[in-house]
Amino acid sequence: MGAGRQDRPKSLILITLWQDHRAALQYDWMQVWHQPLDPKTTPLNIAWPMCREILKNRRSHSFAALAGWAYVPDDTDKLVQSINQGQSKLNLTPDWAKPDTLLSEPTPPKHRHDHRRRALLNRRLGLPEDWMNEE
Repeated sequence: MGAGRQDRPKSLILITLWQDHRAALQYDWMQVWHQPLDPKTTPLNIAWPMCREILKNRRSHSFAALAGWAYVPDDTDKLVQSINQGQSKLNLTPDWAKPDTLLSEPTPPKHRHDHRRRALLNRRLGLPEDWMNEE
């Protein structure tokens, strides 16, 4: 959470949460501070330490949103994951840490297409040269 780049102010995390994950931030803010966050009345230098307290809680929706989790795990999820991880030799990503495929952008193909082979296939199938060109 923000430890990757030291040259940026940490308060940019709050701005990112406000712009991209406002519902999660407002939910957590209401749970902790019992009032909604209003950037017009709460200055950034006061709001950031309050947000930092929210982000210390690994069960907060804001933390989950920044971590890219699909959902917020409860204690049972974490316990089952740790037991399974201890008995398995595989290093598996827990379900909550996997990206939500319904909301995420489609991933680009891992390998570039060979345009020469694609053109040959299009000719054999009787398709126009520019059919299904991605570029």
